Amino acid sequence: MAVRLIQRVSRLLAAPVSFHPPPASAPSECMRLCQYAPCFPCQAALHTSSLRFLVGDLLEPSRDLQEPLRDLPETSWSPPEPSQSPLTSQKEFLFMLQTLSGVEELLEISRKPNLSANRKVMIIQEIAQRQDGDNGRVLEEPRFQDLLYNVTSQIQDLQSGSVIRLLKSLYGLGLDRNDDCFQSAMVEAQWRLHLFSIGGLAQLSSYIPHSDRTKEENRLLDELVKQVELRWSEIKEPRTVVTLISSLGSESNSFKEKLEDKVLELAAGLTPEQSRKVITALAAWNRRTLPVLWALSFHLTQYSGELSPPVILDLAFAFAKLNYFHMEVLQKMATDLMPRLTTMKQSNIALMMRSFTHLRYSNQPFCEAVAQVCLQRSEFFHINQLFSVLLSFAFLNFQPRQSEEFFNMIHQRFGSEFDSLSWKVQLDTVWSLCMLGHVTTTYFQKILNPEFYSQVLGEQSEKSVSRCRKLLQINASAQLESPDYPGPLLPIDVLQTLQSRVDVKTGSTLQCAVSNALKKVFPDPGTCNFNVRTIYGWNLDGEVVLDSDLEALALQDFEAPHNPQSGGTQPLPEGARRFAIVVQEFAHFAFHEKEVLGRGVMTRRHLRAAGFLVVEVPYYDWKGLRSEQEKESFLKDRIRNVMAEDMVQ
Repeated sequence: MAVRLIQRVSRLLAAPVSFHPPPASAPSECMRLCQYAPCFPCQAALHTSSLRFLVGDLLEPSRDLQEPLRDLPETSWSPPEPSQSPLTSQKEFLFMLQTLSGVEELLEISRKPNLSANRKVMIIQEIAQRQDGDNGRVLEEPRFQDLLYNVTSQIQDLQSGSVIRLLKSLYGLGLDRNDDCFQSAMVEAQWRLHLFSIGGLAQLSSYIPHSDRTKEENRLLDELVKQVELRWSEIKEPRTVVTLISSLGSESNSFKEKLEDKVLELAAGLTPEQSRKVITALAAWNRRTLPVLWALSFHLTQYSGELSPPVILDLAFAFAKLNYFHMEVLQKMATDLMPRLTTMKQSNIALMMRSFTHLRYSNQPFCEAVAQVCLQRSEFFHINQLFSVLLSFAFLNFQPRQSEEFFNMIHQRFGSEFDSLSWKVQLDTVWSLCMLGHVTTTYFQKILNPEFYSQVLGEQSEKSVSRCRKLLQINASAQLESPDYPGPLLPIDVLQTLQSRVDVKTGSTLQCAVSNALKKVFPDPGTCNFNVRTIYGWNLDGEVVLDSDLEALALQDFEAPHNPQSGGTQPLPEGARRFAIVVQEFAHFAFHEKEVLGRGVMTRRHLRAAGFLVVEVPYYDWKGLRSEQEKESFLKDRIRNVMAEDMVQ
């Protein structure tokens, strides 16, 4: 209505007509006033469409591509043709800038007279987009400095979208944040925050750095957060909330919760790329918000297209960092990624395997595809990337179909480059080969050499306990599983030192429950030991010696090769057997499967080779037992079954 009223009044005031009322009627007040109005020639019709654009600019100050009325030619007020409208002219100017070949031509364009401040910002934006890191030369260019000075002097005339684009360009060019132009843009943006659309606020927040902010930037960011919270109901687009969660999510816990609620509200409209940004933001905050993760995972599984490799890599890394497992999403990721493994970078393949390993996700077809790629492109893999793949295979207990060809390639590569690796990587490499059962004499001799294990003994870091345990397990593989190995082995004093460093962790709920049940099954003191450390690097949850009638014998009377400090000297009686009770926690299995991982398989092999009958107590069987009698009966049945299997063999 206001626009139409302005149009009517403008036509009335500009009309070059004298009014002569009919003699039969009295002149109205409007006609009487118009009689005394000065009569001037109408040389050009008033541009009513420009008034419409002007009113639109006043009502919507945040529109990026509207051009102010003052930018129109002053010599002509005729209505423009459709091809000469301000919007089209702005697009044509931008297209003309994009067709220029270099920065020099852009700087020459900036020196033309009668350029509006908004178009000068477009030139600065185009210059920022064309820089390849050599920003210092452009910033020192006198023409560019004049351009910045002119924009600063007219900064109040800029459209709101131009202010945002100016700040983005200045950040991209690396202009000193204490520069006058930068400061002016920051102040102008702060004054106009209430005029920006919610999308403009989200864009502005993405340009402000997350760290090393100046006082002005902190002040602008605080005001921006307040504006977003006040206008929370305006967020309707998934793109806006994704931008906000990526840029402002670290401000406060209350703001994070609001963003997460908004993500739940708009989850159905998020694309996989946007879901990736949200999940990686949660991983960066180390915030395991399960409702958000469940909602995004559900919509990812409903996505009909294929996920791109960058999305899959980021999602897998974020899931691993948050320790979040979703079987359907992981299956889709593995399925979509397998056909593209041959074109992926070797580093990305190694990272993907490490993420799956951290999640304990054992996908046999995917691992087989990775093994084939390693065989086909072995010369392109760096030795550290092959080490990462090998460690993942060992942890997941995966054996390739072409096992002989794969490990021949591994031995060939590591044989020539093994000495170039750090001693920590060397230790993990040989430990992985021990788990997979493909270690050779050469590796044993390098690791069990005094020059090498002295480095392990001298380490005082947090991971020293883990490395001591790995060294004991490598020595156990050489001693128990390699009868042709000529030596050397770790001396007894070194074994005892390493054994004393391998801490026995405080028992978990499952371990405590099994220990209590064992005390009732073997009530006589000295017939059952708990939390036993061995020189093989494995801790036993329980140890008993039973005769042929399954009667428990006193442990302190018998020699124990696995623990030289036991003090016993007598050999086991004929028919008696030593049992090792091993509790298998949830983390010892592949996720959502009953398949033991690589460490559990090596534990079983070593203890059997050392003369133990291994009684495994998996978590999924134990959790179904309710009464104490059921638990005691379960342990007795397990021991009898293991004894019967041994007699059959």
